[in-house]
Amino acid sequence: MKNIVFHSDGFGDLLVCFKALYAIKQLYPEYKLFLLTNGLMESDFLEKIPFIDEVLIYKDDFLEKIQSKNPVIFITTRRQGLYFKKLKFLNVQKCIVFPHLISIISKNLTTPLPFFRAKKHMSEIVLKLVRMINTRHFD
Repeated sequence: MKNIVFHSDGFGDLLVCFKALYAIKQLYPEYKLFLLTNGLMESDFLEKIPFIDEVLIYKDDFLEKIQSKNPVIFITTRRQGLYFKKLKFLNVQKCIVFPHLISIISKNLTTPLPFFRAKKHMSEIVLKLVRMINTRHFD
């Protein structure tokens, strides 16, 4: 079975990602969907959401948690240069991130371009990351 790991931290960030997580499960039902988070939101609640197959809580073992699931796709909502440099060490077919100078010039990272976010709800912006899995299938 193929795996997708979706990374988001923080209570509010996770809430706006539910639309994207649901879209992934609807578009790719044959994939196992893992939600990787830092544990700030109650994992018992997250595990009851039917479109999330498994919740992964990380502390200092961030990269190890991802690699242990051997994902073909990794999606993250974090947007930091140092973080993107760490992601280069992941062995995934597609690593999808928000635009940043490092992500734009990196051959290892996929980013949605053009990227306009004005007057859009954050849940719609996160869907742009999901679209990058396969734009033809999404559209």
